[in-house]
Amino acid sequence: MIEKRLKTKKGDVILARDFSEEYIRCLGMGEGLGVFFHYRYPDAHKTRKILSAVSESNMLACAISANCIVGYVAVVGPEPGSRWEEINATLLKSYASLADPVLLELGSIEVSTPWRSMGLARELMRFMFEDPAFEEKIVISRELSWSWDLRSTALTPLAYRSMLLRLFESAGFRYCETDDEEIGYAGENMLTARIGEKIPPEAAFAFYGMLRKRETRGWGWG
Repeated sequence: MIEKRLKTKKGDVILARDFSEEYIRCLGMGEGLGVFFHYRYPDAHKTRKILSAVSESNMLACAISANCIVGYVAVVGPEPGSRWEEINATLLKSYASLADPVLLELGSIEVSTPWRSMGLARELMRFMFEDPAFEEKIVISRELSWSWDLRSTALTPLAYRSMLLRLFESAGFRYCETDDEEIGYAGENMLTARIGEKIPPEAAFAFYGMLRKRETRGWGWG
């Protein structure tokens, strides 16, 4: 297990990753946690069970205080049958040096309600992507406004989007243009991606090209 101690206004927090499934089963869940990969649960302990499963693949980072999870970042593989699984397969077929899966997704990032507005999400993101394994991966984040916690922040959708973009950019993500229908459903939705340093430039170029299925044309074209 890899740990890092972080000082906050509410006391010290331990950032941890690469831990066992048994470790996370012994932890409580902080107030206000309960959303994982676009699904909302009334009981945060259901989310803990899912996090236990994600921990087996070493793609989970948690912020822990007093034996309680007060924040987490989870990365998952592309959803079966999705456009992103198709892009992953195409990249692997075209570039033999890439490891399967090469395309991953930021499944969820959450911070417990009492621990917000202290920079914990930013520290969690940086800590997560300090893992050298992500330098061989492309990680996307599909941000869909229907899943955002606008009520507790009192932010408009566009302001919340700007806040998320700054957060992701702090961990190496960049905004991407795409014609994906789910992302295009609302104007504030967005796609960001983090290209690992060991991804060949030609593979990165191919990835960006596959984000748009339709040819971009000038004004006046159908």
